[in-house]
Amino acid sequence: LIACSIALGGLLLAGCSNKPTALNAVTGRVFYKGAPLHTGLIVFSPDTARGESGKIAFSKIKEDGSYTLSTGDAPGVTAGWYRVTVAALSGTSSSSEGGPISLIPDKYRDPQLSQLQCEVKSNRDNHLDSNLD
Repeated sequence: LIACSIALGGLLLAGCSNKPTALNAVTGRVFYKGAPLHTGLIVFSPDTARGESGKIAFSKIKEDGSYTLSTGDAPGVTAGWYRVTVAALSGTSSSSEGGPISLIPDKYRDPQLSQLQCEVKSNRDNHLDSNLD
């Protein structure tokens, strides 16, 4: 009986949520100085300054600069506002330390400094390009 009450309470709370949980397709391309970025990772983090919460979405950037976001193992993203970060590292180093070097300015790896924001809209495919300079 207690387990049923807890389960019912959980369902009631889930039903009261006004936040959409459906995932929406998000694709796009990432450009750096007008050319497609050939490698890297793009991350969409819920924009807490706009009252958003939830899980981050991410994708590897393909050779042609394209990406397709996933939330965890599921393709797509919940609707809402996101701060966008991009990281692209080379496999070679120009320093004596031997670590990878960034192909783009470091500010794009920080959601507060990147100045990249976007809105994922519900019930539609979203094509969102990012132009880095």
